[in-house]
Amino acid sequence: MLKTDISKYFFYHNYILMPDSSLWPRTIDDAIERIISGMSEEEKSELRNTHERELINFHFGLGWVIRNEFGLYQGNDALLKACARTRLNAFEKLLFMNDPDEASGFIIEEVWKQLNSVTQLMSH
Repeated sequence: MLKTDISKYFFYHNYILMPDSSLWPRTIDDAIERIISGMSEEEKSELRNTHERELINFHFGLGWVIRNEFGLYQGNDALLKACARTRLNAFEKLLFMNDPDEASGFIIEEVWKQLNSVTQLMSH
């Protein structure tokens, strides 16, 4: 359910699309922080408890939010470049620089890792 509803949550409760490029996150850490701070505990739990290979299911929900509200289609080259720098080979770097879908998928994975690392720290 949340995989598609999360875009509505973000749009109505936190953001009204960010046409002002000065509001876009420029780093991966900033994007992660904004996403997590805007999520309810239920949403965090759903993402945290999703198996890594199933994160693709968030492509049209959370991925849509990332691509559109963080300006990946509107020229947020700083965030695209930040995602590209995480890739090891030149082909993947080029792919990330020119594909907001790949970049948003990477950011979703990083949010998932952050949520799971917080859970592990709390359980120790």
